[in-house]
Amino acid sequence: MKLAAIDIGSNSIKVVVVDATASDSFAVLVREKDGVRLGHNTLRDGHLGEEAIARACECIKRFRSLAEARGAERVIAIATASVREADNAAEFLATVEREAGVHVELLSGVEEARLIGLAVSYRCGTRGVAQVNIDIGGGSTEITVVRDGNPTSLFSVKLGAVGLTDEFFAFDPPKPKELRALKVRVRGAFERLRRELRGTSWQLATGTSGTILAIGEALRSAGTRESGRGPSGAQPVGMEVGFVQLERFNERVAAMDVATLKSIPGVSAQRAEIVIAGGQILEGAMRALGIKSLRTCDWALREGVIIDRLRELEAESHPPLPDEADQRLRSVCAVGRRFGYEETHALQVAKLSEQIFDGLAALCGFTRHQRTLLSAAALLHDTGFHIAHESHHKHSLYLIMHSELTGFSEEERAVIANVARYHRGPPPKERHADYAALNQTDRDTVCRLAAVLRVANALDRGHDSRVREVRCTRDGQTVQLELRSDWRCEEEIVSAEQRGDLFEQTLGFRLTFATTKV
Repeated sequence: MKLAAIDIGSNSIKVVVVDATASDSFAVLVREKDGVRLGHNTLRDGHLGEEAIARACECIKRFRSLAEARGAERVIAIATASVREADNAAEFLATVEREAGVHVELLSGVEEARLIGLAVSYRCGTRGVAQVNIDIGGGSTEITVVRDGNPTSLFSVKLGAVGLTDEFFAFDPPKPKELRALKVRVRGAFERLRRELRGTSWQLATGTSGTILAIGEALRSAGTRESGRGPSGAQPVGMEVGFVQLERFNERVAAMDVATLKSIPGVSAQRAEIVIAGGQILEGAMRALGIKSLRTCDWALREGVIIDRLRELEAESHPPLPDEADQRLRSVCAVGRRFGYEETHALQVAKLSEQIFDGLAALCGFTRHQRTLLSAAALLHDTGFHIAHESHHKHSLYLIMHSELTGFSEEERAVIANVARYHRGPPPKERHADYAALNQTDRDTVCRLAAVLRVANALDRGHDSRVREVRCTRDGQTVQLELRSDWRCEEEIVSAEQRGDLFEQTLGFRLTFATTKV
């Protein structure tokens, strides 16, 4: 199939269209970018201006037409720091969908790092070799450690080449005191990263993004001029950026104005405005991580989105039974442990939710992806106890909405949070702000998944895992849940019947129960 990904970044908007036969086998048909500078002033002011939104809409509309002209069956659009940090992000997303006809997913910083890690591992990784990657965007910098194709450590630092340029540089070239202040910010921002990755080892270091690619090309050209001869023989993928050479480069360009910077090979007219800040971020990251040299990689977020979505599509072609080693659910459990969740109960409710879901999948048209969202919500439904027992379901929503769930987009996290919120209490209502903020498709998903979760949670009302298994059978418009247990389950059944209103209303089946002793 043909698939397109649009990356709405702080400095530029990029598109890639691929023809894929599998998640690990696709050919790039077209790759383009446009320097929209959505993050210009936005990262400093926290607000997307009308002109910036209009420019972005026009670009996205054009990229959508380009993708469709190349036969793309799906267009996936994602937004990063400039939108993530804006107080009118929801307005921007709605405007793009209305004006350009493209639905945009808003990524968290660590999700951005994960997707970049997938792409870099695929394109520039080596099997069995641990790899660290640095990606410098306009509004944030993502650090990813990858082992055997799986991102293991993910960091997003609020340092971007556009944001720092707008914040620190008022003069061209920047004054020494402006540069000193920027360096202090960079050093402080990477201090936590340095501590947390102390003792972590890797054999390969790579760098992605337009800024790093531009610096790599500038250093390569400078080396070629100094040696007086061009490259000979086959060259490895990417360009080498040595730390010592980078320090010299940064020292040299810091004294140049933008007009002079434009003359450096590899530095475009637009990149010239932000390359000084970008170079300082890269130097700070390499110093904090002890990297002596890295190699540039020309794949990043766009390609990571393609790989990830192709894997999802492959998974959806199978029955709705996710792999037990799903990395996303592992990250969910890590969040649960952070908030001291009752793990035995959480796992039991997740198991029962999955069993009910599986029994209803064919009847209700459930998808594999929805099963994962339900599992995540079931695992985290009681995390609100970390704040207070009273209204803990509402506290669960808050904690999930403000936690990093690796592998899930901002929209998916909102769905998970709302499903968890409705595991008890009144069903979803329009006056509930977090539910009302969802689009209609996601509202429907929340109602259907919450209907399952409410029943599953009731079946473990005593937190004693007495229900070993739930089996579903259908007789006309009635669904019977057969509880297999060594124990009497009258109280569980009464509780489930009391919580079955949303099930019957949303899924359209009358709910009955039976018990079988095992």
